[in-house]
Amino acid sequence: MNEHSDGMGPHDVGGEKAGEIEIVDLGMTHWEKHANALRMTATGKKLGTLDEMRRACEDLGERYNQISYFERQTEALAIVLAEKGLIPELDLETRMAEVKARFDVPTIPLPQEHDHDGKPIQEDETGEGPNYHHVMNLAMQELLQEQDLVTPDDIREKIEKFDGDYPNRGPKVVARAWIDPDFKTRLLKDANPAIEEMGIDLEHAARVIALENTPDVHNIVVCTLCSCYPRQLMGQPPTWYKSRSYRSRVVYEPRTVLKEFGTELPDNVMVRTHDSNADMRYIVIPMRPEGTEGWSEEQLEGIISRDCLVGVTLPKADNRYGE
Repeated sequence: MNEHSDGMGPHDVGGEKAGEIEIVDLGMTHWEKHANALRMTATGKKLGTLDEMRRACEDLGERYNQISYFERQTEALAIVLAEKGLIPELDLETRMAEVKARFDVPTIPLPQEHDHDGKPIQEDETGEGPNYHHVMNLAMQELLQEQDLVTPDDIREKIEKFDGDYPNRGPKVVARAWIDPDFKTRLLKDANPAIEEMGIDLEHAARVIALENTPDVHNIVVCTLCSCYPRQLMGQPPTWYKSRSYRSRVVYEPRTVLKEFGTELPDNVMVRTHDSNADMRYIVIPMRPEGTEGWSEEQLEGIISRDCLVGVTLPKADNRYGE
């Protein structure tokens, strides 16, 4: 039994008391990008389901709260692959030792003044080689490749899409809905085929539901269980979206959460919180701001941020496009 008195697993935090949300997005290190790509590739190829991954995370017990998000995801993937007989635990341990041995070379301490234009050195740039969980991911990838279940191109392409293509898709969908009423109607009725008619491949992702903000209703999205999120439309969820504070508090005090993001709504506007899960994801269609009349679709895309699509901020007319 964990800390939840009602027997819920460590994932189930919606409605719990929590502190202030730290509104940061730390991005991903190289090994985290690899871990994310491997997990997404594995679930995309039906080597494991999101529900199986979630259950494996919860089975970590106390360790769940002792390790980071991507470390949990890595260990959960190893558990699921072992249960399915794809990578027995002993085979993984053996391959991990082999992978680690390849990096056992003398390291040279970096000078104190070394930085990247003032940015902190990433964990995987210390010269110490891959960490334990990166080694685990590399070992799993090799063992899956040997069974022709994944390829290096699968992982590379997934990383490239998360870095480039995926985050640009959501703004394109919203901008199209703003200028094409017929498209918006189709999007609100059945989002997946409407999105795919734009040439966007959702890669057999979960059902997407488009939520339209109106003068009377404001929508905000969360995943109280983990971090379910329309990645094929918006890229990797930000750090704060995965945080315990956001997942807990947005359920019972959404207006207070919105204020922490700098968004204040009139009292007569109803705020609706939507909880994502393994079967459905949400994208918010914010109201088109005043002052954008006559703008091109591309110009409109430029004012639609990821946070707007989650519902924590509002798009605003920008002077760049105001002429």
